Amino acid sequence: MTTTTNDNEKRLKWHKAYETGIERIDFEHKVFLELINSFCYAINNQLAAKDLSRLISEIEKYAEFHFISEENFMRRINYPDYNKHQKDHFELLEYLNLYKHKAEDFGQYARFLHQWFVNHTIHEDIKIKTFIQENNIDVDQYYYNLNISK
Repeated sequence: MTTTTNDNEKRLKWHKAYETGIERIDFEHKVFLELINSFCYAINNQLAAKDLSRLISEIEKYAEFHFISEENFMRRINYPDYNKHQKDHFELLEYLNLYKHKAEDFGQYARFLHQWFVNHTIHEDIKIKTFIQENNIDVDQYYYNLNISK
């Protein structure tokens, strides 16, 4: 089982291009990104395969939580591409579930997650931001900003 690759030494840093302008979604994306980075760190530090598998499960569970959260918001604002977006989420969850049962190359898994996160965030999630701006939607009206101390 391969557990190290040079590609995983790079931390994916939060970038303005990932911002949707929706505080809660951006916060959840930052957590998701940090989980992916933690997985890469674990690979580079050669954690045991069983520990890496646990991290995969954590990523899978967090992704499921985040997708439910994001999809609920999209439904509330009547987002027109909801079905396609939900399908993208489902496909990732399906991949994560399948992969955790036959992980052979954790580095490949990490590269896939990095690529998926960047592509989905800047090409799909950004469309939510555009829809909100074009339709003058008040996000606060949908109780979707975080009300936690900063």
